[in-house]
Amino acid sequence: MILLCVRVRLPSPWNQVTAVLLGIQALSLAVQIVGMAEIASRSVLSSIWWALVAVGGATLLLRVRTTLTCPFATLDRLALLPAAIMGAAIATNMLVALAPSTKSDELYYHMLTPSRIVSDGALRFYREPWQGAVWPHMLYQISAAPAHAMGYPDAANVVSWGLSITLLWFAWCVIRANAKPAAWAALWMGGLCVGIYPVVWNVTGGAHAMGDLAMAAAIVAFCSRERMLITLPPPTYAALLSVLLLSAAASKISLLPLCGVILCFAAWPILRSAQPLVRRRVAIAIAAPWIVFYCPIALWTWALSGSPFGPVLSGLFASSIYPDNWAQETFKASRAIDQLPLMTVIEQTAVGYSPLVWLGVIGAIFGTDLAKATHVKLCYFFALQFTLIYWLLPYDARYLGGLHYGLLIAFASFVTRDIQDRFASARVVAIACTMFLLPWLGIQIYYAKQFFPVSLGLEKVAFYGRYVAFYADYIKLDRLLSKDTVLLVEDFRLDAVYAPRPVFFNRADLPPGKPVVLFATPDTVRAAAASVDSGKVGDLLYENAAAVAATYRTPGKLPMIEPLQVVKFIRD
Repeated sequence: MILLCVRVRLPSPWNQVTAVLLGIQALSLAVQIVGMAEIASRSVLSSIWWALVAVGGATLLLRVRTTLTCPFATLDRLALLPAAIMGAAIATNMLVALAPSTKSDELYYHMLTPSRIVSDGALRFYREPWQGAVWPHMLYQISAAPAHAMGYPDAANVVSWGLSITLLWFAWCVIRANAKPAAWAALWMGGLCVGIYPVVWNVTGGAHAMGDLAMAAAIVAFCSRERMLITLPPPTYAALLSVLLLSAAASKISLLPLCGVILCFAAWPILRSAQPLVRRRVAIAIAAPWIVFYCPIALWTWALSGSPFGPVLSGLFASSIYPDNWAQETFKASRAIDQLPLMTVIEQTAVGYSPLVWLGVIGAIFGTDLAKATHVKLCYFFALQFTLIYWLLPYDARYLGGLHYGLLIAFASFVTRDIQDRFASARVVAIACTMFLLPWLGIQIYYAKQFFPVSLGLEKVAFYGRYVAFYADYIKLDRLLSKDTVLLVEDFRLDAVYAPRPVFFNRADLPPGKPVVLFATPDTVRAAAASVDSGKVGDLLYENAAAVAATYRTPGKLPMIEPLQVVKFIRD
């Protein structure tokens, strides 16, 4: 509907991908507006959701001829094996998406953000968890608030799975549109959906799937610029790329520099050669999505925290609510905690992605019929993000944010004829599937089988007990604590979404007038009792000498057992 209102007409599959991403941004913006106005009640949030469904349904009926087509409709015999592998991977991921959320990042801050919007009826800034305080990269999570309001907090997992399917469909359409055989397309699509990464990160309440889709589509749009400008007006192409890169940057703050660089590289040739009137329209098309969907949350974050990105860059602003050097010390400590040994990183990357992903990255730079200048730019994009990860982030390929997926699709779409011809026989396709897809599908199913019983309705409470830390303690505390009590946690990451009462991780975030209990280890309780900082420890309310303090979804990895104490906390 937004595309219709601004009179932007895009061909398939760009129209559908852009519409999906704009829908998420529009939903998030609506939640932000009612949150800023402090009228984000359950009924208002639910109304926003149903309004979006009504508008989306009406638009779909108006444009029924452009609805998604099934990739399997035109498969030939050569494509059956990679298509079957892809189908098994999609079904496996779907069953994991249907399971209740248990991933630590989800429960710690991804789902906590929309949950707090619902409980507060407003968009209020909290210092901790700091990862969730970077609101400009939490737009997807904010858009999940209506689902939380309606009692479906795990719905974002299924939406993420749907976005991963949209990525596969987009890849199919683009590759086939470039006259590539069905078997070739299915083989490389299989590389996108097998391995541990898709079954862990693309079925959660985080924005990983949205970022992968947006960045991959942006890379393909960048590679296709000259071809697309033959049929699209320059402002339309600029608006398309801007929306894609906005959505990518809104999934991870670490992608913002790369998105800015790609946008500049793509826009500069158009601005340089266009007439003045067209140049103004291109500039407006580039800026408008960021002004409408990104600036409001950045300005609101700035107003409440003193920095447009909350804790990020807080040291540059004297008005920041974070203490001096807080960001530098926190990010350094967080990186040190999350940083794994190099061999472990290599092992996790090896099981996380099919080798086809990395072959596609190499192939996009060295094995396509794209212009040499494009090859150099793609290499620069990859090197830029790799350098950022090396210097600032834990070593993890997921921080590529879909860049590697976009390079794979670009390679599969624009591959040179001699490379493509090597995969023209059933024997070669079967060997490629056996070497590069089936082992990773096996790893994927082995990891996912732990979720099958709960997804199929065969268990529920036992699943929570195995995968939610302190779940047994939560049940007991729900009976002990008054309804207006809140929990203060200071020494570890907590599965906050399942906690029986609202959780706060910083004393400055505690709501006034509410009774507070400190949820901590005995060592932390003793340290708090001896501290002269604001607040003091009161009576012991609950104790468990062998609480399940952390759970793991890695098969065979045992939970962490630690003592737990819950004591009254009296604020000064």
